[in-house]
Amino acid sequence: MRVLFIGKRFYTNRDAFTERFGRIYQLPYWWAQAGHDVDLWLIDYHGRDADQARDKALTVEATPVLRWRFFARWMSAIFSRWSRHRPDIIVASGDCYTGLVAYFAALLCGARFVFDVYDRYDVFEGYRRLPGFDPLSFLLRRAWQASFASAKVLDDLAPLTDRALLVPNGVDLDRFRPRPARESRQQLGLPDGIPRVGYFGSMEPERGITDLIDAVALLRKRGVEIELLIGGQAHPDVDLDRPGVRYLGNIPFEKMPAALASCDLLALPYRQGAFVDNASSCKIAEYIAMERPIVSTRTPNLVQNFPEQAAQLDGLLATPGDVGDLAASLEAQLKARRLVDMPGGMSWQEISDTVLAAFEDGVAGEAAG
Repeated sequence: MRVLFIGKRFYTNRDAFTERFGRIYQLPYWWAQAGHDVDLWLIDYHGRDADQARDKALTVEATPVLRWRFFARWMSAIFSRWSRHRPDIIVASGDCYTGLVAYFAALLCGARFVFDVYDRYDVFEGYRRLPGFDPLSFLLRRAWQASFASAKVLDDLAPLTDRALLVPNGVDLDRFRPRPARESRQQLGLPDGIPRVGYFGSMEPERGITDLIDAVALLRKRGVEIELLIGGQAHPDVDLDRPGVRYLGNIPFEKMPAALASCDLLALPYRQGAFVDNASSCKIAEYIAMERPIVSTRTPNLVQNFPEQAAQLDGLLATPGDVGDLAASLEAQLKARRLVDMPGGMSWQEISDTVLAAFEDGVAGEAAG
């Protein structure tokens, strides 16, 4: 099977090209390792330089958007209809603009179009509808298959497409695994001997990072010994220069396991909001894989995507947006240290195999029909 996967190079403050990050890289990587002919084309919205690489069986190309290399790559896909290199399937992941690029390439070259819905794109600030044209519903209605990272988004949008599949965000279990806290702290130059709660990722207000900072401050005021370790892209509305807060910067993805292992607790302090309620955060599976106790609000991001794990935290989940309740959950988990089980089938290889099986079933169904 020949597959062209088109995705965003930069998303969630990570570089899919250099860090081999997330579903946009890992799904095509494992399809290629399974013996399929797979190309990954990454569209760069920020840079000006093109890049190419070969990662074992996977061919990777990154092109800056709306520059000649972008159009050359797009034309190459479109005119592959008359080439032995024509893809059987073109997959788009990242946003609706990437989806439109992939859809028209698939339409014109005669490939099947698969739309991978990583987020609920129509709640993004930058999402635009035109009179009589809604890009998200347009792409879903025309997709040969649609995959969804979030269980909530799947439930909401599945009626718009003929073939819907839940494809959760997986985890690299070779990288994210239990590690000694003291050794990990030494790697990052962190002092030992103080309980730490960690948060790693984006810091938009909906993520509840200010609630977490305030909850830690409340505990420290009560005499609880605790430090907050934060990593990620700083947000202008978040004051990280607070007592008891240690900011590591937007640490490289390769150092993330050591950062997580340096913590006694890992936090998911999300508030309620259209964006985070519909998301499926990569960090949740990474937190679980590290075998560290989790402190979370009752966010749909956890409750709907990881229902069994949310049930295992019964009595410890905080009300979204409630600083006092979050502080109580932190204090309770410092004492209880309750862990949750890793769901089955969460490695990227297992998830990619599930998607491949769906592709093969769909193609076989067409041949039989």
